[in-house]
Amino acid sequence: MNKIISLLTLILLSISTLASTTVNADVPTVLTITRRTDASGNILVDVKIRHADPTTNHYITQITLELDGATKTQTDLVRASSVEATYTINIGTTSPRTIRARATCNLHGASAWFSESGTSGDGGTSTGIPAYPLAAVALGTLAAAAIWRRR
Repeated sequence: MNKIISLLTLILLSISTLASTTVNADVPTVLTITRRTDASGNILVDVKIRHADPTTNHYITQITLELDGATKTQTDLVRASSVEATYTINIGTTSPRTIRARATCNLHGASAWFSESGTSGDGGTSTGIPAYPLAAVALGTLAAAAIWRRR
């Protein structure tokens, strides 16, 4: 009987680890960065962001701009009610040569950096995260119960 329980436990543990899959977190995506000058001579940077299913519990908390290597973070953002939203950030009167931006979700973290020239990459956290289907969790629970009961 002990051999059967041990074998069953081994099989269930193997199945539960194989059943895990990888899913991508819903991090925001910076779509465009444009700059313009207002009537006072201030440079305004418009950052267009795509972020699926924004709600009162799932939203963009900040936008970070990298201006010629120096960072400026905007945190007092109006919560978007649609998948795509544009945020305008006043960076003053000095015009940087390069602008990069990233957006941070309160649940899923920061996007990849996106440059004004339209390229993205280096430093985003939109990598896969493990997700465990209900069957895998159930099998793992059964395996744990079998091990515990064996003691």
